[in-house]
Amino acid sequence: MSTFVSILIALLALSIIIIVHETGHFLAAKASGIKVLEFGLFMGPKIFSKTIKGTVYSIRAIPIGGFVAMEGEDENVISTTSYSSAKPYKKILVSITGPFFNIIFAFLILAILFSFTGYALDTNTIIEPDGPLYTAGLVDGDRIISVDNKRVKDPSDITMILYPIKEIEPITVVYERDGIKKTVSVLPVKLGGKRIMLDISTQSSNTVVADIDEVSNGYKAGLRINDKITHINGNMVNSLKELSEQVTLNGLGPIEVRVLRGTEELSFVFETIESESMEYLDLGIYYYSTDINIFQAVKHAVLYSFSVVKTVIVSIVWLITGIVSLSEMMGPVGIISTIGEQIKQPTFVLFILNLVNMMAFISINLGVMNLIPFPALDGSKIVIHSIEWIIGKPFNQDKMKYVTIAGFVLLVLLLVFTTFNDIVRIIK
Repeated sequence: MSTFVSILIALLALSIIIIVHETGHFLAAKASGIKVLEFGLFMGPKIFSKTIKGTVYSIRAIPIGGFVAMEGEDENVISTTSYSSAKPYKKILVSITGPFFNIIFAFLILAILFSFTGYALDTNTIIEPDGPLYTAGLVDGDRIISVDNKRVKDPSDITMILYPIKEIEPITVVYERDGIKKTVSVLPVKLGGKRIMLDISTQSSNTVVADIDEVSNGYKAGLRINDKITHINGNMVNSLKELSEQVTLNGLGPIEVRVLRGTEELSFVFETIESESMEYLDLGIYYYSTDINIFQAVKHAVLYSFSVVKTVIVSIVWLITGIVSLSEMMGPVGIISTIGEQIKQPTFVLFILNLVNMMAFISINLGVMNLIPFPALDGSKIVIHSIEWIIGKPFNQDKMKYVTIAGFVLLVLLLVFTTFNDIVRIIK
């Protein structure tokens, strides 16, 4: 799949998430008797529009996003059908339904996804040989209960628990084996940073090539997907750890890679590359998926959604407290780039799975972020209308729009900043 097609699909995927959000506002407004002036798909100049019962339904030229324009949304309009004249509880309903739709949308597509693909249950553990947990005595199938005194409700929680830990020092891990809970002290390892690579992706449990870019040195030399790497510079490699060690030992420069393609042994020589990524701590564990029924799929869609919601909230706290820097924030360019990279898969099935999973993750992020009580976001409107409900009178919409404009300007500045970060990150 070309980069252009990947970006186009990523734009459409992001647009679907935004349109789901706006559909929530639209349906709530209609149900509350608030007049919707226009419901637009995408942005820019109109290429099609049709008026039905006083609402203009339009399709616009730039394929990203969508919007809902309501009567009296930005100014005081004295009317039984205006947003500004509506009861506070109706305005709260309209404001909260957009984020709610995003979270429900993510839950539904995750439940469908998990029912088809299975899910990595908390007992589907593979403990990497010679890894930190292996050294501490854990074996395949052990269920992780908590890490660093923090409960692990979903396998994805482990990454978020380890993220803020900066120093390599022993942490407590509680696990369960045969119904018996045990506690061990584990010393994590630091991964990422600057490293020497073959510029390929391997399967999570072995040295089989899962993905390789056609412009990479390995592909040009003849390396292909499903080749199993058996030797590096004549030294046998039986695990990802051994493969990484041999590539690192080789350093930058020519490297001999011997593979097994079916029953045929092949050898290729090409240049390694140096890559720099964010450093992170690792315990030497991963999870594999297993078939589950629809009820289990629903259960794990809820758990995973809850885990992502928690991740977003914790990330905001980290940003405020300085654990995460502003330079690590991602804007639209970064999101589109990330989606584009994730959906570059060797098969159509993997492409769909990665796209759906990424859409669910971003949809939950959008829903939760919009609930922040910041001017111009839905969260601020919920707070304002709740105060109106308590004091028994509405705020002046004409004055409130200046607060909204100020918040919008700050959001635009943040957008510019994150976009700059995205571009710098991509260039690197």
